[in-house]
Amino acid sequence: MVNGDNKYADQEIGGSMCSEIEQTRQCVLVVSGTSSGVGKTTVATGLMAAFAKRGYIVQPFKCGPDFLDGMHHEAAIRAGERDRKETHQDLNHKNETGTSGKVEEKNSYDNMLGGVTSSSRRRCVNLDGWMMGSAKEVINTFQRHAKGAHVCIIEGAMGLHDSRDGVSDDGSAAQVAKILGAPVLLVIDGSMMARSVAAMALGYTLYDPEMRLGAVITNKVGGKAHIQWIAEALQLEGEKGRLKDVGTDKPVYFAGALPHDTSASIPERHLGLAMPLETANDEKGTAIILDRYTRLAALMENSIDLDTLLQLGQSCRLSDLPQLPTPQHKLATPKCRIGIADDEAFCFYYMDNLLELVKSGAELVPFSPLKSKNLPPALDGLYIGGGYPELHAKALEKNVTLRNDVKSFCNSGGVVLAECGGKMYLSESLFTSKDTPPSQMCGVLPGIHIRMTPHMKMYYAEIEFTSMNPLFRSKGSCRGQKFHFSEVMSDPVTNAPTDDQSTETNLCSSPLIVVPQLPGATPESAGFTIHNTFASYFHLYFASYIPTSGVQKKSLAEEFVESAIVHSPHRKAYAVSFVSAATEIIFALNAQFKLAGVTSLCDFPPQARCAPRQIICHSPIDAASMTSEEVEEAMKELRLKKQNTSGPPGHWLLDTKTLAKIQPSVVFVQNTCDICDPSSDDVLHALLSCKLDKSNAVLVSPTTLDGLFESILNVATALDVLESGRSLVKHLRERLDRVEKELAKVEGSRLRVLSLEGLAPLCVGGNWLPDLKYAAGCKDALCDIGGCSSRILSWDEILNSDPDVLLISPCSASPTRTLNELHLLASAPEFWKLRCVQRGEVYVIDHELFARPGPRLVEGVELLATVLRGISAPSPDTAEAWKDNVFKYQCQTNENESASHCTTELSARFVPFFSGDKLPQRGSHLVPKESISDGAQLTNGMCKSRGLRRCKVTRCTISGYQLPPSRSAHCLVPVKRNGNKTSILLFGGEDSNGKRLGDTWELHPPSNGWSAATSAVDGVGLSIPLIGSTSTWEHLSCGKVADESVPTLRSNHAIAVCGDYIVVFGGWGVDNVTPLSNCEMLHLESLCWTHCSTRGTVEPSPRGNPSLVYCKREHHVILFGGWNGVHGLNDLWILDMKEWRWTEQTKCDESDIWPSERTDHTAVLWEKNSTIDCMLVFGGNVQGKGPCSEVWALEYVLQRGTTREFSKIESRLQWYQMEVGSPSPSARTSHTAALIGKGDAFKMVIVGGTDSSQGVGRGSMLSDAWVLSYNERSLPFWIKLNWSGSGLERCRHSMSIIDSTVILWGGYNGEETANEKASVWQGEVINNDDDSLEEMIPNETKAYQDQSYLTERWEAEIPVRLEDLPEDTLAKAERSKLPGALFKALHRHAVANNRDTYIDPASGYSVFSQVYLKRRPCCGNACRHCPHGYINVPGKNITCDIEDSDLEW
Repeated sequence: MVNGDNKYADQEIGGSMCSEIEQTRQCVLVVSGTSSGVGKTTVATGLMAAFAKRGYIVQPFKCGPDFLDGMHHEAAIRAGERDRKETHQDLNHKNETGTSGKVEEKNSYDNMLGGVTSSSRRRCVNLDGWMMGSAKEVINTFQRHAKGAHVCIIEGAMGLHDSRDGVSDDGSAAQVAKILGAPVLLVIDGSMMARSVAAMALGYTLYDPEMRLGAVITNKVGGKAHIQWIAEALQLEGEKGRLKDVGTDKPVYFAGALPHDTSASIPERHLGLAMPLETANDEKGTAIILDRYTRLAALMENSIDLDTLLQLGQSCRLSDLPQLPTPQHKLATPKCRIGIADDEAFCFYYMDNLLELVKSGAELVPFSPLKSKNLPPALDGLYIGGGYPELHAKALEKNVTLRNDVKSFCNSGGVVLAECGGKMYLSESLFTSKDTPPSQMCGVLPGIHIRMTPHMKMYYAEIEFTSMNPLFRSKGSCRGQKFHFSEVMSDPVTNAPTDDQSTETNLCSSPLIVVPQLPGATPESAGFTIHNTFASYFHLYFASYIPTSGVQKKSLAEEFVESAIVHSPHRKAYAVSFVSAATEIIFALNAQFKLAGVTSLCDFPPQARCAPRQIICHSPIDAASMTSEEVEEAMKELRLKKQNTSGPPGHWLLDTKTLAKIQPSVVFVQNTCDICDPSSDDVLHALLSCKLDKSNAVLVSPTTLDGLFESILNVATALDVLESGRSLVKHLRERLDRVEKELAKVEGSRLRVLSLEGLAPLCVGGNWLPDLKYAAGCKDALCDIGGCSSRILSWDEILNSDPDVLLISPCSASPTRTLNELHLLASAPEFWKLRCVQRGEVYVIDHELFARPGPRLVEGVELLATVLRGISAPSPDTAEAWKDNVFKYQCQTNENESASHCTTELSARFVPFFSGDKLPQRGSHLVPKESISDGAQLTNGMCKSRGLRRCKVTRCTISGYQLPPSRSAHCLVPVKRNGNKTSILLFGGEDSNGKRLGDTWELHPPSNGWSAATSAVDGVGLSIPLIGSTSTWEHLSCGKVADESVPTLRSNHAIAVCGDYIVVFGGWGVDNVTPLSNCEMLHLESLCWTHCSTRGTVEPSPRGNPSLVYCKREHHVILFGGWNGVHGLNDLWILDMKEWRWTEQTKCDESDIWPSERTDHTAVLWEKNSTIDCMLVFGGNVQGKGPCSEVWALEYVLQRGTTREFSKIESRLQWYQMEVGSPSPSARTSHTAALIGKGDAFKMVIVGGTDSSQGVGRGSMLSDAWVLSYNERSLPFWIKLNWSGSGLERCRHSMSIIDSTVILWGGYNGEETANEKASVWQGEVINNDDDSLEEMIPNETKAYQDQSYLTERWEAEIPVRLEDLPEDTLAKAERSKLPGALFKALHRHAVANNRDTYIDPASGYSVFSQVYLKRRPCCGNACRHCPHGYINVPGKNITCDIEDSDLEW
């Protein structure tokens, strides 16, 4: 970044960036209060917003060390500028300075802190007479930032005269006002006084005669009379000459009064005010919050005399102040890059500190610990300020990659300054409450854990740096402040607090000696350091720095910048590794500080790709996330592309710009495999293009185990750490010697082992793998030797090799992915002919210990020898680490059955090899389920859950078929095709590219039933399956009646199962605009498609998004609604499948009710009783109305006898809108529904959907699930399911219910088609009292209450007492001066916990809460918490409902 582009440079040069304006009549006001809480921030921000709206350039200041108020200042000014632009209220008049109010600042610097962004806005600057150390520094800082502004508003802190102690004005707003000669605008809370306001103002005038009290504003006043009394009292004292501004000798001016207006007030929390935009998640949310300041500005215009205040501020005699010297040179050209943590969690910085860094040559580079995936490249240091990490602890924990980057940067010796919240972020964990588990932080400070407390620690401090401080010179000193509600725990188990002390040998706890500015305080040590990281609770003020005597005088910022440059990790690094094995070797040599760049596949150790190293090379294919077939297809395309070009292979994407910046003197290359790493040709070509042909290219391409040791020495030599290389080789050989000695004790000949390093096609890796097998006491089944090439195998070669053991370890594939791809083996008959398969000697092993020729190959030898030859593991910890790396095939499912093999559940036959205390013996054919420990089962996702969960699915073993393509607008229906087991049929839909589909798939249940499905780890990866727990997708190769073009490709269609057939109707055609009718059938036994040829002359018109149900007892299909491309439909058609005839059903007379036209609704059939079937229609998009939540019922009286009068069906049909108790689901469309049960025991389940009125994209998704239940003694009522997960956040999906199991699959989440991969979503609907339901029974159903509800109500009758309140709530209520604070707190607690009564602390009587009163009509007794507005009490009728949120009665 060049000097002119530095975003912090603009504030330093101030007015030079804006149009010329005269500074002689600049307005300067100090806004202070009599105490905290009187509304001075409200007044200050209101004035800023109002003046900005008038077109003035406003510069905000804040007295004292506070950070938050400044964010509100900036947000208020932003709101004012926005309103001025929107309303086009340009000021055309000239102010007294002779300048136009239209003058706009040409440009300021972009805001980086606090979440508010604007390209033309000034930043709030702190003015603190104590921390700055002198009046001169206060004046210089003010003049530097005030230059170019029309209005300068300085908000005070606490009360006007409150300072660091009781005898001086150091640090007070009064001190700043006197230094600048600025008038004070005193804010007084007038809610409890009138004439006394004058007495209070007079006292402030007499207390310090040197201070100018220029005007008074009263806040929270009543009506006009109240304001008049205050004005009269102030005027009278002014006329007496006692209450006057000593700067102008005029009476103190009464500027106005503000009413109590909660809509314009600013919320608070434990560190002061809430951040201005912390609840704004988007532009709309930002606008809503800025509207608060807009209302405040309007309130100021209407209530305050702004023109007089402007004149008062212009009386500040700025010309009497010492003038700021003209800079002799421009800001320094950036010479280092400092990363600044910048987001909602870290936003507390002194602006002058940042500007001092810029002046010292730092380029400040923002990053977000909440949102940034990685640290910015080429950083020399980090500055992590304070903020609110406790409010964002889970989000910080979730951003693992950034936390790893920060830790790696610290461990690499990079300079890090962490203040308060930054220190919390660098700790190991953060406890935000005693009821929630801790959130993991960066772990830079070992053994340090932080917990939040209700106790505040706040004070100024004199700070001296000790010799243990890695950033700043010993004996140098500065000033700072401390303000936090947390403490350090040395032991998170016992919660023992510590005073910044640590027992860790590599963690220093004395980088600071501080003297708190408190009575009787003595010096104490503080802070932590490790490597070049310095963390403490103190916010340092850089400009107050006094360097060590006798050394060259430098500022604190200059010392920080110099330390960052000296210890910069990326400046020390000079090597780039294009080989993952070389990267592994470098870390094993502990020489990673010399490594500047790696490739995207250098993933071991995990910190290899973390800062300060940069990824300078990416693979064009992400093999880890692709199937073996997809990898092979991608490589074919790359090879084909290469055939048409010249030059190097070009498979990899090299960042030549970054490579040129690094200027490596050493690069590591390979020529073994251009899939795992870039080829040496690619790298050398890139070096030449960057004019780096003199770089030393070191070949790291071993093909044998001995070649590995040679490569280690070569890498060590290139990095000048040869002794470390020799030591590493010696250690690895000693480990191999241990294995050899252990093998000497094992009887029997070497096992013949075949390992498959690829499944599509089948291939062996060759190279070092034969050496590994031999070193592990085995031999290669193909008789390969070390150094041989990899090659593709045929099944004939595999059968001829007749291995004793088969190892399956595809390159770049985790065990989970390998298990998901075993259908590639199971589909081949030859696989089942192998004797090792028949004996169960098949293992799936993680590729990581075998795929790369690094030091981990030795661990691979140890693993193979342990698994295949039975030697002991090197250590218990090593065996524990291998737990998820090895899985063994079992032929039997229980101890008493003979060996059996299952093609569709092959992956489920593999169990963890290292499970429990005893390892399975090689050659044992039986590993019963009991041998799998509970821990292993939990690891593999078998923990029982009644909520919605993602479940494992395997693929059909027919060769060539994959999983169903991801899709939406499809149909799922339960069918019975083979025996008594119910499977699920999938047909049609729309893929992620908008292509219509006509394929048919069957989802077979797990062998142990649908309820046995194995859970998967949502968002992380699928779990390892267990026997009988996985369902299986099978693609159905369907036939068709000759010469018929069926099935039609379609989406948004309707489907119904009708005995041995499924009937499909409607939908949208391949062009997405043509509605279809195309009634078609699939015979489930023969899997034959045909057109549904019907009799008669009429049939339903084409449409998309209709509903279709099947009435089994009448053998009728009922069609309703849809969209024909022009308007919605509400026609009703019945297909008699005995007559094969469509008939349209209409109203018998005009008085009949009928649902409106609608589309995107759902319908299910309910067998209500022995004589009535009922079609239930829910939701949908109603013509002219939009999404709805209506439930319509079509009752269908069943025909008795054998006589069929088809024309009279309508006389047996009746529509009515079902009356349902509240609460109910919100309006929605494109949801999915299914029904379970019949009669009174039925349940209709609805899931998901969308409502465009709530937003667009994902913002419109409705992520919930509901059940509609019914009984004859009450209205139908909704119950909300306690489900969660991304399976809910979608629309245009489909669902089936089998027994009590709900199966969901596919859909659209508002941004993309859901990619389920090898999984489905499963939930359970059992009984009304099941714990997966959040039961919400409406008032109308109280005549019938089940036992579970009665039990809940009895528990609610226990009154809430004072001792039930949380300690902090009780303490707050007891401190409050508001009337009734205790009983209000009790009532809030009772309502929040669903309790009917509480014990009034004043009377001891039991009082009803609104929980109870809302369940019954108004009694007329004027109950304290009556929600009905006393409707039966004469003279107290209140028309509006009393809200319980504010509890103002």
